[in-house]
Amino acid sequence: MRWTIALAALLGATPSGAQSVEIESAVYRERLDETGARIEQVTRLEPGDRVVTILTWQAPRRGRYTAISPVPAGLVLESASHPALEISTDGGRSWRRVEDPDSVPRGATHLRWPVGSAGRLSYRALVR
Repeated sequence: MRWTIALAALLGATPSGAQSVEIESAVYRERLDETGARIEQVTRLEPGDRVVTILTWQAPRRGRYTAISPVPAGLVLESASHPALEISTDGGRSWRRVEDPDSVPRGATHLRWPVGSAGRLSYRALVR
C-alpha cells in the first residue's frame, strides 16, 4: 500500500502559478532481461524496482511557467533528461541546478524546471 501512495505522488507534478498548463505523466518499471532494458506500465511498486517517469506538457505559447514536483518518499533519483532541471534537498526552500543529468545528487526532495509551450522530462529512480 505504501508504494501505491508513492506512485500516486509521482503523478503530482504541477506548474506553479498557472492553471492553463497541462502536465501528463506516466510511470514505468524498468526491467533488464537477456535482450536488454525494457519498461512496463506499473500500478504497484516494490522495493528494489527501477522506475522511469515521463512527464509531458502543453502550455500557452506566450507564457513562462515553472513546474515543481515533489519526489515521493522512498525514491532515490538517479538521472533526469531536462537540461535546465533544478533540485531541492530541503523541501523546496533552496534550489541548485543539476550539473550532470546522468547523475542526480542523492537526497532530492523536489524537482523544478521551466515549462515552455510543449515539452517532456523523464527521470529514473530506485525504489527503497
